[in-house]
Amino acid sequence: MNLFDHIRQLYQAELYEDFIHLFSLVLSLSENNEECELLTLAQKYQCFVYCGNACFQLGEYRKAVRAFKKSFLLKKAINKVKGKCGTTQDLTSEVDVKFRVYQCHMKLKETSEALQVLESISTKQRTAKINLALARLYQHDGRDRSALTCYKEVLRLTGLIRCYASMATREHVMAISSLRSLETKPGLRDNIHLQDCLAEALFMAGQYTEAAMAFLRIRALDPFHMKNMDLYAYTLSREKRTKDLQILSQQLMEVNEQAVEPWVCMGYYSLNSINKQNERLVRTVYCAQKAYSINPQCTQALLLKGAALQELNRMQDALLHFHEAVSRAPDRFETYQGIIDCYIASHRLRDAVTLATRAFSHLGCTARTSTLLASVLAKSPTTVAKAKPYLEKALKMDPFYLEAVYIMCDILSQEQDYDRGIALLDPSSIQAREGMERVEKHNEMGLEGSYDVEVEDVPGSDNEPDFDGSDMESTWSDTEFSQP
Repeated sequence: MNLFDHIRQLYQAELYEDFIHLFSLVLSLSENNEECELLTLAQKYQCFVYCGNACFQLGEYRKAVRAFKKSFLLKKAINKVKGKCGTTQDLTSEVDVKFRVYQCHMKLKETSEALQVLESISTKQRTAKINLALARLYQHDGRDRSALTCYKEVLRLTGLIRCYASMATREHVMAISSLRSLETKPGLRDNIHLQDCLAEALFMAGQYTEAAMAFLRIRALDPFHMKNMDLYAYTLSREKRTKDLQILSQQLMEVNEQAVEPWVCMGYYSLNSINKQNERLVRTVYCAQKAYSINPQCTQALLLKGAALQELNRMQDALLHFHEAVSRAPDRFETYQGIIDCYIASHRLRDAVTLATRAFSHLGCTARTSTLLASVLAKSPTTVAKAKPYLEKALKMDPFYLEAVYIMCDILSQEQDYDRGIALLDPSSIQAREGMERVEKHNEMGLEGSYDVEVEDVPGSDNEPDFDGSDMESTWSDTEFSQP
């Protein structure tokens, strides 16, 4: 072990004060003894970088800046005599050193000096964290255009952040597009986290069938994956896939019965089972309450319990749970839909119109929100005419959005405009053909390529015993219906 190894060992052990003392001695010996070279240029450079980092950790920021500046001078000397000073591939990059200098200036509240250091880094060498730091400094300095450019560069360099940003601003289609582009990169196609983000984005966009296929792929890749399986259960429930719900609830229970997702899944299985109505609904309420007791932040548990209470014709209790769901997750379309369904069932059309308008305003103009508002307006003869423009918007955005098609055809039938209704339903129409071609092309490029998963790929077999929930029989009667 040579002298440099001893110095590096002290630094790596985080004995910063001891390191500084030893390096000071070695530096003095090296400078006063020209005959014997104790450290090479590359080793001196690295030692000054270590010294700067050590001073930074000890809170001596000005000393750190001085050490880093000396390292820059040595780096210039190394570049001039490249090939004569030994290996340089293990040296800390000059970009990383400059970023540390920026951090020192920020600690000293010297924003102008910090900005100068970052701007000295060439554009090609700027990483995401450097662009982010620059953006914040520009914003602090009032240079909004420069800040915006840097923020955009951060998003360009970090695709996943761009996806999160799109999700946060409810631009789900853009998030889906970004995630699909990330999927094509080598090594990321089977990444569980990426697939889960994609499935969630598809779900939030209302593309429930595609979301279900994405969740199925996740199950094939990792049968122990738990996150968002409550959303998967909801998609299966919408399609009345009771057998799949039964298998999924069994498998999730075996993974972790203390998690929310197995109970939500079991609740949706009970909601769709063929048992006596009162028995299955009480069981559903119990499962939802159990999930809520595990995690009171679970929106899907509130939606599940609200749906069961709605079927039990306990509208006030259902409304209580749906309102709670809206307050927890104001960006979830299903929360508004639950309240509106209760209002319509209670003949409170004015309240339904008010909330549908609020959902349209908050969630944005999409095929779903336009159709939701139109469906409420179509309930009253006095407002049915106002429903048509919203349905036309929905069909323009998605010609194959069936709910919009059905409501529009119903209105046209009432108006005795049969020719237009037939044209809307006729698969030989130009609009229908274009829509079908777009769907088929999307399937060929997206679904068939990305989700080539067979049901057999998912663990679980028909040999497993059917779940009957017998261990919960004694607790159903204790279920609280009126409280979330």
